[in-house]
Order: sequence, then structure tokens, then C-alpha cells
Amino acid sequence: MNILTDNTFESAVKNNDKPVLVDIFTEWCPPCKMLGPIVEKLGEEYAGKVDFYKMDLDKNPKTGDMFGVDRIPTVVLFINGEVKDKFIGLKEEEEIRNWINSNI
Repeated sequence: MNILTDNTFESAVKNNDKPVLVDIFTEWCPPCKMLGPIVEKLGEEYAGKVDFYKMDLDKNPKTGDMFGVDRIPTVVLFINGEVKDKFIGLKEEEEIRNWINSNI
């Protein structure tokens, strides 16, 4: 899984012609730890179709602030560099898969 930072956000997300999913988490968040493996599995499933990134909110507050992230985990889907949709909290794998499919 690719790691996203405040410094790499623009090149990875804004200048990407593929959809980009960003899992915004913190190390101390239990639901984030449960969501992580699900997102990683989906990242493998959607390889070549959607770029998947993880971003630690504690280490990258600028990007979190830019998108109003105030709860974690937050998962944001970007299309053409713009927010297409997002969800907050832990979701089941199938629910996330359906969410991705309905937005790409």
C-alpha cells in the first residue's frame, strides 16, 4: 500500500488520471487498525483501476484539514483530483467494494 503525505498529495492525487482512494488513519485508532487490512485487500483487487493510499493524519494534518477530516478512519475517493465521495468509520469489505463500484 502506498503512503501519502502532505508533500506527495498533489502529485499522487491531483495529477492522477485514475481514481484514488485514500485511507486516512492514525496509529492509535482501533477501528483504523481493523479497516487497514480490508483496504489493503481491496487495493490488490483494484490494482490498475484505482490507486490506493494510506495517510497518517497525525503526521499529515495539512491534508486532513484541507478536506475537513475530523473523525477517523475517513476514506476518501478522488476522481480527476476532486473528492467524489467519502465515508467515516469502519465498514465491511463488501460494503466498501459496493461503494467503490458505485463511484468509479
